[in-house]
Amino acid sequence: MRAVQISGPEQLSLENLTEPELAEGDVRIEVLGCGICATDVEIFEGNMVYFTRGMASFPIVPGHEWVGKVLSTGSAVQGFEPGMHVVGEVSLGCSQCASCKSGNYHRCLDRTETGILNRPGCFAQILHHPAHYLHQIDSSVSIASAALVEPTAVAFNGVLRAQVSPQDYVVVFGDGPIGLLLLQVARAFGASKVAMVGASDHRLAKARELDADLVLDARADNVIEELARAGAGELPTVVLEATGRPDAAYTALHAVRPGGRVVFQGLFAGQPLTGFDLDQVVINDLHVSGALGSPNIWPDVIQLIESGKVNPSAIVSHELALDDFAQGMETARNGSGIKVLIRP
Repeated sequence: MRAVQISGPEQLSLENLTEPELAEGDVRIEVLGCGICATDVEIFEGNMVYFTRGMASFPIVPGHEWVGKVLSTGSAVQGFEPGMHVVGEVSLGCSQCASCKSGNYHRCLDRTETGILNRPGCFAQILHHPAHYLHQIDSSVSIASAALVEPTAVAFNGVLRAQVSPQDYVVVFGDGPIGLLLLQVARAFGASKVAMVGASDHRLAKARELDADLVLDARADNVIEELARAGAGELPTVVLEATGRPDAAYTALHAVRPGGRVVFQGLFAGQPLTGFDLDQVVINDLHVSGALGSPNIWPDVIQLIESGKVNPSAIVSHELALDDFAQGMETARNGSGIKVLIRP
């Protein structure tokens, strides 16, 4: 089978790989679409934290945002039939440890992660995936939207962690794919006002298309002042941080009213947070947390997309063939697009 392989930092190739035998609990899937994520870029550049910390190693077939069609199933699989459209979770736990048994399989120390941590990913013609972490999605959902269930689930997890409700004024830091999905999901949760802070003209324009109440350019606007003005003197109750930039993280802690909630979702690629103001957290009685992955929420996310309340395809800027993966990677790296979708 043809697949993209990263053999080391900046070492990318398209290979003909031998397809493994199908395990009894796995499903054999034809990949229909797979999105390039910032994590894939970090893996390619060699600075993704799992690789720098020795948790993961090269070579690897990347890719974890995908939709596919069932071709066949292992002997122990029930509930999946050829022709079904399916999507799969990224974090796959061992099922034996305390974290897995408590439902926190995304924290399992022995987990694998599709296309990231010791498990081949979806930038390939064929993918084998454990049925236990597989979900059916209606074939009426576009390939572009279905392929982005995973990043939508990441956004859903952040909004859920922040306990967003109709009483909340929310600001999203980061106009990348996750930030734009956070905007949509916060809307779906009923937030009374959603602001977007970014630094890319075409992505901020997309935020306006997605009906952000306030769009701020971090390069030009006084973010704190403008957020307060939009809130009639009050800062947001919820900050969702999805930039992976230390300076934005610092601003995020100052962009929320006392008693507010701040959720960090961006990965910082090893960059230290300088000037991290812990007094700001204590004095203002802030609730600060991280949100990793998307555990235990996929059926809810799929239902949200199937209902049309969230439209992930709205952020797809490029669709390319597997042969053009290197071009897609460069587009993702230089920020000239929003979301690049590969169609194997």
